[in-house]
Amino acid sequence: MLTFENIEYKYPKNRKRQFALKDISFAVEPGKIFTLLGPNGAGKTTIIRILSGLILPQKGNITICGHDMRRDEYKARRTIGLVLGDERTFYYRLSGRQNLEFFGGLYGLSRSQVKHRVDEVLDWVGLTDDGPKQFMRYSTGLKKRLSLARALLHDPPVLLLDEPNSGVDPESALKIREMIGKFKKEKRTIFLTTHDMEEAEKLSDTIGFLREGELIRKGPLDDYKKTISRKTFVVEFDRSDQTSDQTLEGMLDELRAMTVGQLLSIEGNRLTVEYNGNFDINPVLAAIVRHGLKVERTNTVDPSLEEVFIQLVRNKHV
Repeated sequence: MLTFENIEYKYPKNRKRQFALKDISFAVEPGKIFTLLGPNGAGKTTIIRILSGLILPQKGNITICGHDMRRDEYKARRTIGLVLGDERTFYYRLSGRQNLEFFGGLYGLSRSQVKHRVDEVLDWVGLTDDGPKQFMRYSTGLKKRLSLARALLHDPPVLLLDEPNSGVDPESALKIREMIGKFKKEKRTIFLTTHDMEEAEKLSDTIGFLREGELIRKGPLDDYKKTISRKTFVVEFDRSDQTSDQTLEGMLDELRAMTVGQLLSIEGNRLTVEYNGNFDINPVLAAIVRHGLKVERTNTVDPSLEEVFIQLVRNKHV
């Protein structure tokens, strides 16, 4: 369990913006993923630094697994596994395994414990064969997975993941997402920051949106999608060999006349209607049938999280 209560963090007086974070509160339960989104400079890294004990806020309380970060910082930090987006703390000339053995010692593990745990975590992240390789020869994806392995060395119940997929190829990103899903099933408490909207959509239980140091919205994904009134309706129809392009163009002109202010397009056998507010699709379906086409299926497409993100960034009144 992780709680972040009424946190304020102020910049030095010579900065133009007074607050890096202003009255931020959220909580993350075991087995849940809280994902923090926001543009660059919003304060996400500051929150990670506070949660990991690297800096202390001027106001508010952080409790991790029952330990107060101010009163019992050592015990609180022992419950955390940290993965940084800009990882520079590994030793480049050491192998992946040697790096993990070194950090295992820093975590206070005995020599026999270190060997056992390094074997385990390398296997968990799929780096057993790459363990003997020098860190400097690792790809970005392998470096990210080694960072995850290090975060797991002391078997922490809480994981802080700061952009774990930044700069990696799609295959590595998929593997890392699968690992994060596994951590969730293990009932770990997971705090995630990311710019990958697909990652946020697939993994998150709760999403928080940070803008200029303020948490302007938090909740499940569906609540975010309701903030966009625009909807997309897709109709797939059976287009026979006898259906000419002129027939489709005529149908499209008729539909545009019927649906003033809406955006319509046809590609192949798919008709797409984009609309705001309430919209009666039945006249559109009737027009398709009148032109000798058979409707095969219909589908309403929700706005993507990326569209929501852009709206929240641009609209200061949301």
